Amino acid sequence: MNHTLAYIALTLISTSLLADIAVTETPDSPFDTVGLRVAVDTSTPVSLTSYELYCTSVPKRDWDLSEKFNAGLGYEAAVGALAGEGEVAGYLHFGLNLELAHEDLPVVLVLQSGPSLYSEDSFGDFDFGGNIQFTSSIGLNWQMCERWAIEYRYQHTSNAGIENENPGVEMHAFALSHSF
Repeated sequence: MNHTLAYIALTLISTSLLADIAVTETPDSPFDTVGLRVAVDTSTPVSLTSYELYCTSVPKRDWDLSEKFNAGLGYEAAVGALAGEGEVAGYLHFGLNLELAHEDLPVVLVLQSGPSLYSEDSFGDFDFGGNIQFTSSIGLNWQMCERWAIEYRYQHTSNAGIENENPGVEMHAFALSHSF
C-alpha cells in the first residue's frame, strides 16, 4: 500500500513537472525545487519508512568562502507520512538548509535542520516520544543534469528532550528532485 502511494505521487509529480519544462520564466514561488524523498529507519526495534513530498528554496543568503567555494542558506518544507507496525503518521516539516558547494563539482554538501509536527507518535510498541520532533540531516545532492538531481542524506529525528520518551530515529533517505 505504502509503495503504491509513493508510486502514484511520483507519477503525478513527474507528469506535472514535464508539463512545465518549456517554461523559461522564473516562477513567482518562494521555492525552486520539488522532490520526492523516501527514507528507511536504521535504529528502532520496529521497521519505519518515511515518504515525503518536499520543496526547497534557492539560497537566500550566499557567502563566497574562496574563489571557487561558497556557502548558501535556504529553506525546505515537506509534507509526508511515516509508516510502520500497521500505523501511519502524517507530518509537516520546515527547516533551514546550509549548502556548501565548489563551482567545479556537480555535488553539493547539504546540512539541514528544523522542527517537524507528527500526527501520531506510537508505532506498535515503539513510542516516538511526542508529536513535536526536530529533524537534522547531512547529505549530498548530485545535480545529474540541468534540472534533475538525486540526493542521499543521513537524518536524525528526536524531540530534543522535551518529552520523557526520546528514543530518536536514524534514517537513510534517498530523493529525486526537479528544479524549475
